[in-house]
Amino acid sequence: MRIDKALVVAWIASLQCPGASAFRGAATLRGVRSSGSPASSPFDTTTRLFDGGDGDDGNDGNDGEKKYNNELDIFGQPKDKKRPNKNAFFLDDDDAEIIGPERIKSCIPYILPLIDGDNFGKYIYERIPALGTADYVLLRPFVEAIHGAPALSIVLFIIFALGPQLTGQSRTVRFNAQQAVLIDVALIFPQLIGEAVADADANLPRAVMEPASNFVWYFIVSCVAYCVVSNLRGKVPNQIPYISSFSDMAIGPF
Repeated sequence: MRIDKALVVAWIASLQCPGASAFRGAATLRGVRSSGSPASSPFDTTTRLFDGGDGDDGNDGNDGEKKYNNELDIFGQPKDKKRPNKNAFFLDDDDAEIIGPERIKSCIPYILPLIDGDNFGKYIYERIPALGTADYVLLRPFVEAIHGAPALSIVLFIIFALGPQLTGQSRTVRFNAQQAVLIDVALIFPQLIGEAVADADANLPRAVMEPASNFVWYFIVSCVAYCVVSNLRGKVPNQIPYISSFSDMAIGPF
């Protein structure tokens, strides 16, 4: 089943061609510059610091001069720009990058890596029974449904990978869906290693298996928690190394 998901990932990647519009726009701009009038040089216009007019009529040249108002602060930002309230957890719609129902819709795709990576938390659930109970109540029904119908995992993967794009969702929702898919793709490698160890009947000690399994689980939970909290606050969760960059390139500039 992991091999099937890898084939699906390769197929979806072949359908996505990010940056095509950017290349066409660059080619068009290059053609305009080559066929149109030559670009003006910064040396074509002479700047006069003191323009006193003709001086024949006795005027001092200040009649047509406009008063210059500096609208920028010392940091080069507009003085009248509204600054966000950094002490507020949930940002207002005026300061937020994600507004309205998109905050909730952006969080839904992250159920996918939680389901596929739930098995890596078995040692943590043993050591923290309260966390194991919460997992059994909230997440275990979905995990058992996926295990009962393995094809459902592939269907869910395709829905989150292509669904937001085909339904015309906003760029923020598409970004979060793509990022959740890439986090889930990252789980293929530790899952393949675990299956290889199980097939080889390598009885590795718990002192080796537990830290490795816990590390993967911490990675999943940290990424999902960061993304969900950022979406609920109204900020785009685009600070995950490599994964966020690949997600941004996959959905394109629009």
